[in-house]
Amino acid sequence: MTQELLPILSRVVERGYQLTPDAFTHLQAIPLEHVKAVVERALQVAEGRPELFVIDQEFLLSLSKASEPMRVVREARPPLAARIESRLEVMPVDEPAPEGDLNGFIDLFNSRFAQLEIILKRRVDVRDAIPLSQAVKLPVKSKFKTIGLVSGKRARSNRLFLELESPETSITVMVSGAEAVEKGMEILNDQVICIDGLKYKDDLLIANDLIWPDVPIRDSRRADEPVCAVIIGDVHVGSKYFREDLFERFIKWMNMDLGPQASRELASRVKYVVIAGDLVDGIGIYPDQLHELTFTTQDAQYEEAARLLAQLPEHVEVVIIPGNHDAVRRSLPQPPIPESYAPSLHKDERVHMLPNPSTISLHGVKMLLAHGKALDDILSSTPGHDFHNPIKAVELLLRCNHVAPIYGQSTPLAPEKIDRLVIREIPDVFVMGHIHIFEHRKYKNVTLVSTGSFQDQTPFQRRMKIDPTPGVVSVFNLMNYQNIPLDLERLD
Repeated sequence: MTQELLPILSRVVERGYQLTPDAFTHLQAIPLEHVKAVVERALQVAEGRPELFVIDQEFLLSLSKASEPMRVVREARPPLAARIESRLEVMPVDEPAPEGDLNGFIDLFNSRFAQLEIILKRRVDVRDAIPLSQAVKLPVKSKFKTIGLVSGKRARSNRLFLELESPETSITVMVSGAEAVEKGMEILNDQVICIDGLKYKDDLLIANDLIWPDVPIRDSRRADEPVCAVIIGDVHVGSKYFREDLFERFIKWMNMDLGPQASRELASRVKYVVIAGDLVDGIGIYPDQLHELTFTTQDAQYEEAARLLAQLPEHVEVVIIPGNHDAVRRSLPQPPIPESYAPSLHKDERVHMLPNPSTISLHGVKMLLAHGKALDDILSSTPGHDFHNPIKAVELLLRCNHVAPIYGQSTPLAPEKIDRLVIREIPDVFVMGHIHIFEHRKYKNVTLVSTGSFQDQTPFQRRMKIDPTPGVVSVFNLMNYQNIPLDLERLD
């Protein structure tokens, strides 16, 4: 800063005055952008006092109230995000078309097959695929590619057998060879895939390769302003394991009242807070839950959540989707949390209550939000996956182009005419919560985020040997895609 002061101090000498060391130290303590104004004011006053040749600190501090601007305190500027206009857009979705009988599930899986068949055929290596109904009629030893839905999977010695279906027919597929079997073990029930193989028998195909819908590598959309979104999930307000102390630290950090200067500057860039489900702990979600609650009604839990979120800076917008603990149906897709349970949140114009899943655009960056209940089914039954590394399962779902493909396990699906859980458009960011473990990675230029939580380890998690990461939030820069894990426990 001394070099930057020299041109200003030279003006003092040119005007015939001397500056004492204590005055120089005083000027160094003033923000540089205000030093010139301070010096000019001092020279104006000095020129009216012919006997004065030396400007010292006492002179600077003893000027009249009219010269008070010399004792400049840095003007409080609004946070950067407060000066950036909101550019949040909710992407349109199909209207719900529920059916309450068996036909609903038939329509659901037919819709899934049709949508994912189109997605698969966009791949260069799948364009020549023929319908399964045609493949089963080909002569033995014919080579081809075909698309089907995996309705069953079983391993026998060193081989894997898949039951492959289309709306018209079905057949068994055998996968052999260590590498192919290992790849095939990751296939999920009710997933749509392409088989590159040959006809071995009238009722048996041999798979040479297994092709997922997957996503192509492409450039990510980026914001044209240095604005950030904080991504969190599984707050669980109302649970006695809710870490209110950490959430209050989060509020303080968001208001730039916590952390070193660099961290506060990062907080000043946050325009959006995204909550990926389980805002509250709910009621009756599991046996004896009442013994683990501090608020024993859903209304009270949401009211407390609204009180906490109301303390966020005024310029911050909040996006909330429901999870399996929220006051909505358990079946996916879930509607937004209703106003009847959370009136204060609905009245807050900064809060956007959306379905699960939802896709939003933040300054042009497409973010797919899903709570992640389907991760339970993958992590508990798919080889190569476990509850300690949920991000691998998030990646698998992206490769499947589906938020919750498995039917009949712990994740209920609603019988609807259109499968609204298919990932039709490739997101720039794919967010899931539910497991309470923060992880992130990139897959083909898509940023994957598994959110942490604001809940300590519960008895259930202790039995499952799951070590959550409470108080670790993701600060995502929408301009440069930097994803910064912020550990509120360690933030001073």
